[in-house]
Amino acid sequence: MAFHEAGHLVTAPLVGIKIKTVGLRWKGLYTVREAGPPDKNLIVSLAGPLVNLVLIGTWHWSFRFGLANLCFTFFNLLPIEGSDGERAWRCWREMKRLQLERSIGPAAVSGKPSEAAGKSDYSVLANESPRSGD
Repeated sequence: MAFHEAGHLVTAPLVGIKIKTVGLRWKGLYTVREAGPPDKNLIVSLAGPLVNLVLIGTWHWSFRFGLANLCFTFFNLLPIEGSDGERAWRCWREMKRLQLERSIGPAAVSGKPSEAAGKSDYSVLANESPRSGD
């Protein structure tokens, strides 16, 4: 687990995210970092499981250590609340939402017609001009 957290601790500053604190709970070590953009958070979230993935290569020298890292990698990538997989999934969805927002506009993504400056939801989604009277 220390190697896993070290992956997060080394990666965060490399992508420009500051670490606030490192701690120990009943589930193990954890890090708290500043909020960053979703693409950088995705990289930091996947850094820990990536370290475990690399450590699976120790299988030849220590079967138990390799197996433990295989389990850590697998379960940490599942989108379970509080896991790196859940954080990575949230970052991925946010990146896709921002990409969609840039391509068709924030009103279409939010679904709020008031943000569409008078356009109906359908005209915004279809990228059409609103009919007069809308």
